Amino acid sequence: MKCYCIETDEKFIYCVENVEEKYIENIEHAWFKKDGNIFVKEYPNNFSDKEIIKNNFSNIGESMFKNEGDWGKSLEIFADKCLNNNIEWYIIGSVSEAILGVNIVPHDIDIIIHVRDFYKTKDLFLEYLIEPFVDNGGSWVVQYFGRICIDGIMIDIAADKKMNKENNNYEDVFWKKYDLKIEPITKRYEIEVQRKRIERMEKIKDYMVKNGIK
Repeated sequence: MKCYCIETDEKFIYCVENVEEKYIENIEHAWFKKDGNIFVKEYPNNFSDKEIIKNNFSNIGESMFKNEGDWGKSLEIFADKCLNNNIEWYIIGSVSEAILGVNIVPHDIDIIIHVRDFYKTKDLFLEYLIEPFVDNGGSWVVQYFGRICIDGIMIDIAADKKMNKENNNYEDVFWKKYDLKIEPITKRYEIEVQRKRIERMEKIKDYMVKNGIK
């Protein structure tokens, strides 16, 4: 697999070549689209940190698409940096379930950052920066989005005022040595029902029944 970026006057283009079939789903999950024999993803060519991103994508993009890391270890690295730099953040997605002990292996890590800390987070994680941190200006489901990769695990970073703690009921949990805020398991179950992901639904339901959660 070969990962690289090219630029035009208007576009910054991610390219992935020589992809084995077993990794196509991972690449498409990251919103890359097939264009001939390669997979591509485009951004407007108007953001900073382009040289850092080029180097990082070339060096660690393959490990990200192959999902070669350990989500727990990558989450610990992320949590340490946030704790030491007063970043307010919350966990959503399948990691919310995995932290509680639901029998799943997350494909990636989905993080919500308080809006005030979004660009500060980008600066803290430059060595892991894989896609730009951008303001979507209301054109997407969240206002702010960026992506990093820590030791082979893709971490999606989003921020939006409507997703700040004051506007949501995140649950407090203790995991390893960290006090974390996660998406409630009941909400995760509703999401999986909507997505009709039967295996995930059953595993979450089993956890809820065993723990008396309705």
